[in-house]
Amino acid sequence: MKLTYKKGKGDKIHISIDGEYRLTVDEMYFSSLYLKDGQEISEEEYSELESTVNIRRAYNCAVSLLSRRDHSENELLKKLCEKGFSAGAEEAIEKLKSGGYVDDERFCRMFASELIRLKGYGRRRVEQELYRKGVSREIIGAVLEEISFDSEKLISIIKRKYLTKLTDEKGRKRVVDTLVRLGYSYSEIRDALKEIDEEIPCEVYDE
Repeated sequence: MKLTYKKGKGDKIHISIDGEYRLTVDEMYFSSLYLKDGQEISEEEYSELESTVNIRRAYNCAVSLLSRRDHSENELLKKLCEKGFSAGAEEAIEKLKSGGYVDDERFCRMFASELIRLKGYGRRRVEQELYRKGVSREIIGAVLEEISFDSEKLISIIKRKYLTKLTDEKGRKRVVDTLVRLGYSYSEIRDALKEIDEEIPCEVYDE
């Protein structure tokens, strides 16, 4: 098998085997391979070259994705496959994990905090969103045990967003349904509403 190459646009190098295009790599990486134009290469050597190139391409794409925001391991794998980097994706992610760039526990803790702080989600909804991101139930359970879902947060949300809708039973039901969708249990909602009713007279709700 004869390996040949030619320069493409920018820093791209196009590699062909026996006159047929096979791979594209960046110039810096190509120089580290010490390949010569027209050299003979075995099937085994080419398979190894193809594997390392695919891992590098997947790695570079993953780094680009991580530079925008943190990702869970499964979420990152799915995106790499969607972008056409399935070959080498798992190996690239393993390299990123060993370097501390991919860490499901860290991601879980950060994402959960954002959902609680920015969206006011309760425990159930946070758990659902993390599971959708591909985080294991074991990690989710361990991280959420560290996070406090105190009643004051829920009471604050109700006072800030829904107080004027508590003037009648129909309005209260809508508020309850909304809070359930946000991930709060019926018992949490009932206790929060009870505390608000005791603290604020009903006639004040619609002022």
